[in-house]
Amino acid sequence: MVKMNKLKALFILVLLLEIFTTNSINAQEKHNVIRALHFRLLGISLEEAKRLADEASKHRFNTLVIDVLWGASVRLKSFPWIVQVKPWEREDLIEFVRYARAQHLEIVPQFQTLSHQHVLLGKYRPDLMFNQQTYDPNKKEVYDLILPMLDELIDLIKPSAVHIGHDEVVGWELSHFGKFLLQDERPLLAELFLKDVLTMYEHLKSKGIETWMWGDMLISPDEFPDLPEESKRPFHGTLAGYGKQLRAKLPKDIVICDWHYNDEQEEFPSLTAFQKEGFRVIGVTWVKEKTIKNFSRYAAKHNAYGMMATTWGHVQKRNWDIVERIIKISGDTFSKDFADGK
Repeated sequence: MVKMNKLKALFILVLLLEIFTTNSINAQEKHNVIRALHFRLLGISLEEAKRLADEASKHRFNTLVIDVLWGASVRLKSFPWIVQVKPWEREDLIEFVRYARAQHLEIVPQFQTLSHQHVLLGKYRPDLMFNQQTYDPNKKEVYDLILPMLDELIDLIKPSAVHIGHDEVVGWELSHFGKFLLQDERPLLAELFLKDVLTMYEHLKSKGIETWMWGDMLISPDEFPDLPEESKRPFHGTLAGYGKQLRAKLPKDIVICDWHYNDEQEEFPSLTAFQKEGFRVIGVTWVKEKTIKNFSRYAAKHNAYGMMATTWGHVQKRNWDIVERIIKISGDTFSKDFADGK
């Protein structure tokens, strides 16, 4: 009888340990689900940024992705040029990070590299550009300039992840109506895109920092023949070597931010295409409520890394009614769909 009681006690102990371990894993999964709000610091005040953090916290976001270098938004010691728009001081950024983290909001800086360089290297060092939108990854001086900026931001923010951009290398669509700025220029070669991603990735990895990037250059429309044409327009991996070929060469611990802004459908197979190849994926939305709700539901169902709401342009235009609507609908939707770490 004593031996049976000991066996019973041992069984109960093992069972309790299993329950405790499972609950700990589930708690960790809950903590790791990303519910992010993205906005640029360009042209907004510290107080306005704090109000955005307040709204994000109110609607249960847990991460802020802040674009800190678009238009040189922060005055860095490593930034060697005179800026045209009054930037934040380093102390402003430190204060904002401290304020956001006090509200349990993690900060992921977006350090826009490679593309959209008309606002940075294209403006100050056109000799380092491959075309009017992308710098030339074959030029060592590019990295002599941008890596010290990145390191200074890392020292100021101390993030666990950095978003390196890399979207719309084919050129960006004005108002998303099909006019590409690079339609008459030579596009960046896929091997140079890869070279730049790996340079940034290895630099961040050496510091123990996770790399996030946009996913549009890594997918092509012909991979998803059943999707409506409008939904395939953001799939920019149409040039030789881009799309599926390119993503096969990327490290699988890069987090892909898969953006869909105007989709009407209920399924988002680009997300699962990334996942099947080993990537963690964050679904990204903008203003359209139907897209926000459908994509969030789909992402949660497929155990995505999380969701991100963007505010493109509306913060800088002070369209606060639109911004508040994005934050409310997105935050409430994300927190519902990803409840309990699902």
